[in-house]
Amino acid sequence: DSYSTDRTVDIALERAADGVHVVQHRFENYSDQWNWALTRLPIRQPWVLKLDADERATEAFRREVDARLFDAEPEEDAFIIHWRLIFMGRWVKWGGLYPNGNIRLWRRGKGRFGRRDVNEHLLVDGKVGVISSPIDHHDYKSLGHWIDRHNRYSAMQARALLAGDVIGQTEPRLFGRPEQRRMWLRKLYRRLPGRPLLYFLYRYFLRLGLLDGSAGFRFIFLHSTYLYWIELKQKEYRISGELPAIIWPPRGGPHPVVAASELQRQVDSPLPAPVPLQDGNAAGSIGESGWQTADGREESLHRAHHS
Repeated sequence: DSYSTDRTVDIALERAADGVHVVQHRFENYSDQWNWALTRLPIRQPWVLKLDADERATEAFRREVDARLFDAEPEEDAFIIHWRLIFMGRWVKWGGLYPNGNIRLWRRGKGRFGRRDVNEHLLVDGKVGVISSPIDHHDYKSLGHWIDRHNRYSAMQARALLAGDVIGQTEPRLFGRPEQRRMWLRKLYRRLPGRPLLYFLYRYFLRLGLLDGSAGFRFIFLHSTYLYWIELKQKEYRISGELPAIIWPPRGGPHPVVAASELQRQVDSPLPAPVPLQDGNAAGSIGESGWQTADGREESLHRAHHS
């Protein structure tokens, strides 16, 4: 938790008896937050799953992961996971949005996140497989929240582009993994004129987003608008010389229960390195004893605020 001001920590602590552990760390950017967790948290389980608070593991996904990871030792070191985007109550299937995944499940110690402030990608040393059963991504908060969040993302993306960072550390490959293909297309996209309009036409017509009806139009139009904000913020910088402002949500202070915990003291201390949790339910891991989200919240707490 990055010192959220809602009830995220309290909700998680209510499940402490079920093996939920909470730590807090000051947020700098998405990649650094993840890399801090992977290096500082005492994760003992062999596999790590990245699952946000607004994402839900479907029953089919659970069964397939159990079969791939625990019924036999896999040769892969990581797996691509696809998600179904549920936006304003509708599954947006077309427009190139499904199947469309990232590496979200990996063997402990085999992955790290490339240096990007937003839209971070895992860099894996080893063979990558695919989990065919999807997870569900419920973008269930208000449209105002979506706009606020993407206003922040657009400023971060504009800053990255102004610094010359187009694709991060992901290798662009047209016929590679989904994230590699997206980076290849992003490099091509940056060379084109009228980019936000071309993006809309590509998603809505060429990739058949129109088959989702009004739901497809709403999402693709909004995402095209978000891309236009990125262009405008770069233009604004060239006029004013001031970098786009990143407007963060309010942050609070340390939670008293978490701050007093032995686990928090371990991860805050530079030495010695934290030791594995005794019950084996380390935050961010999947074990045979149960599922947890990658940020330490149980998967069943999907309605908690992701911070």
